[in-house]
Amino acid sequence: MWKKISFYLMVVVLLTSSLVLAGFISPRLIPANVFMEGVDISNLTFEEAEKKVKEEFVEIYFTSENYHCSFTPEEIGIKINYEESFKVFQNRNLRELIALNFEKTELYLQKSFDMAKMDQFLHILSEEINVPSQDATGEFINGEFVIIPEKAGKKVNTGLLKEMLTAQVLKKCYSIPIEKEEPKLKSKELEKLKPDTLLGEYTTKFVEIYNRTENIKLACQALKNTLILSGEIFSFNDTVGPRDAEKGYLNAMIISGGKFVPGLGGGVCQVSSTLYNAVLLADLEVIERHPHSLQIDYVPPGKDAAVSYGLKDFKFKNNTPGILLLDYEIKGNYLTIRIYGSSVSAQ
Repeated sequence: MWKKISFYLMVVVLLTSSLVLAGFISPRLIPANVFMEGVDISNLTFEEAEKKVKEEFVEIYFTSENYHCSFTPEEIGIKINYEESFKVFQNRNLRELIALNFEKTELYLQKSFDMAKMDQFLHILSEEINVPSQDATGEFINGEFVIIPEKAGKKVNTGLLKEMLTAQVLKKCYSIPIEKEEPKLKSKELEKLKPDTLLGEYTTKFVEIYNRTENIKLACQALKNTLILSGEIFSFNDTVGPRDAEKGYLNAMIISGGKFVPGLGGGVCQVSSTLYNAVLLADLEVIERHPHSLQIDYVPPGKDAAVSYGLKDFKFKNNTPGILLLDYEIKGNYLTIRIYGSSVSAQ
């Protein structure tokens, strides 16, 4: 028995000596068959291996069907600790070093993550790639409701991409996970419930002052052909948006602090008040409505709807089983707003 043990010890010693003499085992060299994040670092010094791996991950590439870009690991929010990564070879005994020569060994870089920076990177990437879906819509042309088909969109699956980036393996190139974004309203549904029946309309007269008239036109254009699905709540502020100079709104008289003063977007309240009266005639559910602090003369008392972006809104709910469409017409100094619904809604 002791002869067998001595024989095996002799084989190990001879094999070890051979490997050392052949250069397979050296305290200065990484053994054979060793890879770091897929990069072959066999038989390199630690300095050579670190340089080779660093060069591999100077930039990380991202690709999708029509988009290609690259970022440094730091820009993505990945910090690589190369010094700690190569400490894996320290304190290895001779037997472990021998084993590394005969079995493929895959090692991983020591990484830490700046999640705020990674979220910022994912946001930038999404802004470049995302294409919002477009619902089917329609408009009246020569008295006939014409449907404009929907368009599917696409968006980056940021949650999945973040999981890929924070996984154990760091890749040289990532395929960006893209999801199809389906429209909420499709042509088939719109055709079935198309708003081709007038439910309510209201007309108000306005003073033809250039700035005020332009503001009224801008707000009406934002409302035109707005579709409201059954059960949805319409928000005037969300639909029209801020009344600021960037959107082309001009100074005209507004009510502020209980008196008339010049302000951006003066005249828009006539649009919301005209719409409010059309909503009442269409027997729709009013969710939010505010009166003016002063009497106005384009609608009867108590029939106005004051709006101020971020402060006062006018909201109503589509409580019909069909789809609603908003439209307007300006003739001279008369504004008419019409609400159309599906024939099923008028029954």
